[in-house]
Amino acid sequence: MKKILLSVVMVLLLCSAAFLACSKDKEAEPEKGAIEKMTDKTAKEIVDKIQAPIKGARSVKDQQEDRSREIEKALKEQ
Repeated sequence: MKKILLSVVMVLLLCSAAFLACSKDKEAEPEKGAIEKMTDKTAKEIVDKIQAPIKGARSVKDQQEDRSREIEKALKEQ
């Protein structure tokens, strides 16, 4: 019985050690180079410039819908 229990404990220790050793792999994500950093920065700027007018249009649409609701509410109260 003691041999089985000792074997199970040893297997669990080996598995946990293997899991911990594999989980700290820092080489999996290499550091970005200068060109990749510039590309990412440029892409972010382009996305921001494209999304700015879309956000503005949504804002105007929301304002228009709010005004329409206020007008309908005022007409119902009369």
